Amino acid sequence: MSPIVAQHHEAFDGSGYPNGLSGTEISLEARILAVADTYDAIRSDRPYCNGCSLAEAEILREQAGWQLDPDVVEALIAHLARNGESPD
Repeated sequence: MSPIVAQHHEAFDGSGYPNGLSGTEISLEARILAVADTYDAIRSDRPYCNGCSLAEAEILREQAGWQLDPDVVEALIAHLARNGESPD
């Protein structure tokens, strides 16, 4: 299995699975995928609930340093801002 797939459920603080990796022990690609996956889950409509607004996607910052890599979260937010989609 690809390390990206295997590691994208690891948490930045080490509380994730399957191996309890933390910080930079998790590959950068897996940390990016975790942020992208979380953002997509927050924003997308699901059969059981509507997606959240961009402003409500602020939860990404709340998870930075715990579940998600804070640098990757800020990179996504900066990208959104450059494209006129800032949650701020």
